[in-house]
Amino acid sequence: MAKKRLSDKEFWTVLRENAGLYARTARAITKIFGIPYTRQSVKARAEKKPELLDDILEENFDIAEEGLHSLMRSKNESVRFRAVEFFLKTKGKERGYVERTELTGKDSKDLFGQLSDDELDARIVELERRLEK
Repeated sequence: MAKKRLSDKEFWTVLRENAGLYARTARAITKIFGIPYTRQSVKARAEKKPELLDDILEENFDIAEEGLHSLMRSKNESVRFRAVEFFLKTKGKERGYVERTELTGKDSKDLFGQLSDDELDARIVELERRLEK
């Protein structure tokens, strides 16, 4: 009995239907076609055509962005606020919507004061020496 081989068209269709997820695709191939398929086999075959794999992953981004935009239009104010906040933090950086963490020392003074590069290097060497003890 000849072993059934999965065509490229069948493989890429199932991979796309399973959002490019290797383990899920392997289970689907085994279930639909009765061909034992592993996650590693899916990964190896998918990576042979990176342009097709990239297209599937780009489609996933489109779907995720559609979902985020739907949440940004939610009637629930809390959901809408969190979605808008997330969008601005990730996509609004060029417009100044960025959270920054500032490192300061005591009383909001510069963490390292006005040390020269040589002084900073000396402090690093001293700290490394202490850690070795």
